[in-house]
Amino acid sequence: MSESKGDPTKDPRRIMRGLRIHRDVAWDYSFWRPLHWTRFDMQEQYGFIYSPEDDSRTGFYVAVKDLSDVLTEPVSEEDLPVLRDGVVEGMQSLPDCEILEEKEIAKGFAIGLEFLLTFSLDGETCMRRMRLLYNDRQQFTLYGQGAPVYEYQVFHDTYEFIYSTFAFADQLAASGVPPSPESVTTWEGDTDKVRTAPLARRDHSDWVKQKMSQLDAAQEQSSSES
Repeated sequence: MSESKGDPTKDPRRIMRGLRIHRDVAWDYSFWRPLHWTRFDMQEQYGFIYSPEDDSRTGFYVAVKDLSDVLTEPVSEEDLPVLRDGVVEGMQSLPDCEILEEKEIAKGFAIGLEFLLTFSLDGETCMRRMRLLYNDRQQFTLYGQGAPVYEYQVFHDTYEFIYSTFAFADQLAASGVPPSPESVTTWEGDTDKVRTAPLARRDHSDWVKQKMSQLDAAQEQSSSES
């Protein structure tokens, strides 16, 4: 890890030398990440870390789990305050945790929460921008992290780029490129303890029907008033 404490925007490690797609067909999501970054597979949960160097404390994290075994309905906006309280309680267990920013967010069909926080990690102050996205009954946890804070500042723009490319879809399949063993990202963690595929695919048909009904009702009202 670099010991430089100059201007993080001028750190040469910010340069991306090519891109490669993270293509998870089991959970149907994908994103683009720097080609030369090192991949680590989480061991105690289904997830991945992409790090610019060999220290996985600094990197972009993505983890996903199916909440169908505890939820009977898709997560809605009404659920966010309760979810937020649980997330904050968990974060406060981190040493010296300080929440700097928080807000509600949405991405595609997903809704969720975003936090910027600092906490102590291995004796250093660590910074993390975490986004929790709930799509149907699946929870996606994505965050860019740096330890110490300077490392987060160096790679902040790269983390934001990765997040901007994140999609709840197989982007290559949408472009006509079928999955292959070489192109698909396969988790290599502890398969005995972790669910490696969702219980059911995401289903937004009821939401679409509701929106279509609302549009039809609005159109009918407009026609009757004209």
